[in-house]
Amino acid sequence: MVSKRNFFSITIMMFVLLFLFQFSMVIRDRQNTYDVNSNFTTRQKDGKNVWKNKQIDPVAVRTTDRSYALFVGDSSSDMATAVSRWCIYAKWDMAQCRNLEDYQENDKALPGMLILESEKYALGDNLEKLEKLEQKGVIIVFGCLENPKNIEKNQELMDFLGIYKVVSEKTKLTGVKLFEGLLLGGEVVYETPKEKEEKERQDLQLEIPWYQVGSGTKTYMVGLLDHSKQKTQVENEDLPTILWRNGIKGGSVFCIVGDYMKDSTALGLLNGMITEASEYYIYPVVNAQNLSMINFPAFADENDEEMMKLYSQSVTGMTRDIMWPSLISIVEKGKLKMTCFMQPQADYEDGIEPDTKDMIFYLKQMKEQEAEVGLSLEYKNAGSLREKLDQDADFFQKSDSSYKYGAAFAEERDLDTITGLMNTELLKNVSTLVCEYTEKEPVVSYCTDSVTLQSVTSDGMNYSYSDDIRMRSIQSSLAYTNVMLNMHDIFWPQQKTDRWQIMQKHFSSNILTYWKKFTGFDSMTLSESNTRIRTFLNLDFSESRTENEITLETSEKGSWFLLRTHGEEIAEIEGGTEKEIEDGTYLIQAQDTTVKIQIKTSGLHYDR
Repeated sequence: MVSKRNFFSITIMMFVLLFLFQFSMVIRDRQNTYDVNSNFTTRQKDGKNVWKNKQIDPVAVRTTDRSYALFVGDSSSDMATAVSRWCIYAKWDMAQCRNLEDYQENDKALPGMLILESEKYALGDNLEKLEKLEQKGVIIVFGCLENPKNIEKNQELMDFLGIYKVVSEKTKLTGVKLFEGLLLGGEVVYETPKEKEEKERQDLQLEIPWYQVGSGTKTYMVGLLDHSKQKTQVENEDLPTILWRNGIKGGSVFCIVGDYMKDSTALGLLNGMITEASEYYIYPVVNAQNLSMINFPAFADENDEEMMKLYSQSVTGMTRDIMWPSLISIVEKGKLKMTCFMQPQADYEDGIEPDTKDMIFYLKQMKEQEAEVGLSLEYKNAGSLREKLDQDADFFQKSDSSYKYGAAFAEERDLDTITGLMNTELLKNVSTLVCEYTEKEPVVSYCTDSVTLQSVTSDGMNYSYSDDIRMRSIQSSLAYTNVMLNMHDIFWPQQKTDRWQIMQKHFSSNILTYWKKFTGFDSMTLSESNTRIRTFLNLDFSESRTENEITLETSEKGSWFLLRTHGEEIAEIEGGTEKEIEDGTYLIQAQDTTVKIQIKTSGLHYDR
């Protein structure tokens, strides 16, 4: 039996705890400035200042004031586009010619790198020309070895490429192994798994020529074989080689088998090649890790019959009670920030109108998660995009919110139309657009002088092996990613795999596995990323080294760079900060326009 004194004490304690709990909730609620986008920046026309490289005439080049890349091949090809985009990001000038005969060699203006679309541009007298350029320090890249017959019958070309033997013109692989060093993220094996669901990830080119490379080469990627089908045991060094470097007399000839240089994967490969061929390499990056939730949250109870059958809740209820807690858990574990692109409704012709009752709830929740709210410009049915924008503007006005939306998601096909609508009421504050992954658009760019474009780099749900190699390459080149999860199929399911329980499991597994090694880069919202992209696209820089000191000059304070070395470590830095991302790779922030990096004097062992 409890005495009166104890009962009174317990009551007082319970009252105090209740008061403190309620008081803290009230204080937190009042301090939650949910209606303010803390990441928002006013739209500026700084695209006028974007850095542009020179297009050099390969016939008339006499002098150059910066490094340039020479591309030999079809100027309208996918590879030419990829190389051109890399030059802009790396701040290199570029020259292009249809045949190597068109290039007039000049020792005072040699290219830093020469990329050949295929081995056919190295036949005949061209090979002698390439040999001379390689001996003078030009990095030679064979973007795709297409025809093994051209190589096998030409011993001089085989020696130049570092090929010891052409085992077969076509070989079936079980997977691919990427060694550490060329790209960030370490070693990885992309072997076809036995699990049915995992088999869908395997989309790499698994039927290739089998080249065995000789001594003096360094291998970065090999094909894996089914040993049960081999007559004799194949040693690791004799596996089909996919990407390698032949170091002839200290020079560098890089060779690639497959289509890896024909999309954004080329960005990181080219930076990796320069790193491998140089004592060190420093280049600008964005430094932004983004997570885009498309068409989330929803505010209209559309497709209600199907939602009730699957989740026993309406769209708005399921979004709030089931999806939102799951997303918070994934984001916190993955150490990422969300940008949620709201979709008031999908079908503007079904008579079901969106309700603003949950707007404040989501704004408060996202503020606590340091997330940002953006606008989704996707729709299922509408008279026109303009009509959708007008109806959405009415919805946000009724929500009685003053939140400023700085980011919007649109399908790539609608970009031209949307850029003509950027001054409408709904889009007047938007300064960055996001679109799905497509090689039609660069990874990051200016859409207009005042609006940037950030392409999605990965689909967090449908993630394949080629996606992972491309992601690693873009991370290596730009320290940038934009992972997308589009909720449209959840609200309008077409098949069993469109259910949230299944999608959430796949998405969580992908995020917590494949992006884990890049948490050293900064996680941010799309508006924060937009600011860094503008700095990255506008900056110019130069660097030099005297003994153990690297001097970096940049036109933009606050710009970011990656310094990649071969075992050398930073002893001290002046005018900036540094963070080691992985062994031999440092993330540098230039806090001033001049940054001096002191390298430790011991352990200098770089050997070309």
